[in-house]
Amino acid sequence: MDIIGIVGPLACGKGVVADYLIKNYGYTSFSLSFIVHDEVRKRGITQFDRTTLQDIGDELRKKEGDGVLAKRAMQLLASDKKQKIIIEGIRNPGEVEYLRTIPGFFLISVDSLQEVRFRRVIERGKPWDPKDWETFLKVDGRDSIDKKNSSGQQVRACMKLADVHLKNNTDLTQFYNDIEKAFISRRPLRTEH
Repeated sequence: MDIIGIVGPLACGKGVVADYLIKNYGYTSFSLSFIVHDEVRKRGITQFDRTTLQDIGDELRKKEGDGVLAKRAMQLLASDKKQKIIIEGIRNPGEVEYLRTIPGFFLISVDSLQEVRFRRVIERGKPWDPKDWETFLKVDGRDSIDKKNSSGQQVRACMKLADVHLKNNTDLTQFYNDIEKAFISRRPLRTEH
């Protein structure tokens, strides 16, 4: 099984990387947030925002261990028989630790400036996304590093564990080139754009 993880803050371009690998290399993408959204459905919650999703993810990690979302994802994917998988939505080092037990796992981190990411959040308009700068800062801060909860969102710590680090601020053509280089080399590559 060929598994690539993608980690990064809210609206940094993780989906752009996934779409590129799907289109050009035939990968299938699975977001760990599916596990959290599934839990929301099981609980009968119909009105929720990103904070609700963060709370439920934190609760699952506290209850079943920090790698629980990755473990559940791999259990679901085992029955699919897919060989080329992208795991998106990694938010805790326990998830990386679990995925590292899979031979050949490769982790890509993506980052963008906060102002660029906020603009993307507003443009994409997901119902659970923040709608104003103050709420974005609060959600983004908790997502980056939850200082009160080691089982919580720790995206920046996960990014430090990546095999390759990409920046996605302005030039999409250059970003595609960086994705290609990172994918082909599967070696650490640091880029700044």
